[in-house]
Amino acid sequence: MPGISENAYQNAERILAAENPVCGMPWSMLAGIGRVESTHAFGGKADAEGNPLTPIYGPVLDGSLYGNNVIHDTDGGALDGLSGYDRAIGPMQFLPETWRHYAADGNGDGIADPQNLYDAALTAGKYLCSGNLDMRDPAQQTRAILRYNNSMAYVANVMAWETSYGSGLAPAAAQLPRI
Repeated sequence: MPGISENAYQNAERILAAENPVCGMPWSMLAGIGRVESTHAFGGKADAEGNPLTPIYGPVLDGSLYGNNVIHDTDGGALDGLSGYDRAIGPMQFLPETWRHYAADGNGDGIADPQNLYDAALTAGKYLCSGNLDMRDPAQQTRAILRYNNSMAYVANVMAWETSYGSGLAPAAAQLPRI
């Protein structure tokens, strides 16, 4: 894992521990999501402040890709650069509407930017912790991850990477279900 990404996840864990101690968000869970969503900003292709060298966008959610929902534009293109349909944004891949609801400033620069690793990691933590969920309880952790992506294969992948970052043993590709 790139150092800038690990630092961003650990920073989010520290902030969330102070702001929402009930949640018990481990940095390794945020790292699991970051690994699955963007391979930690495409292998750490970010500057020293956590800004990706090129903006990170998901596919256009216009129904043209099998398995993707159709999501009509919710932000007038302000965050994702598109009108007509939405697409996920940043290293933690937020839909614009979710970003607007949970946006957080993880690096303390006064701006909540979905492309910034620090801001995106903290926002992901806030989103996962919402509803007074406790990440120390596997059932509540699963419920939180399902909110992020409603797929048990996704949950299995995130949890496998979370375990990996805690143990140092990477899962084999054959062990990860296809999302």
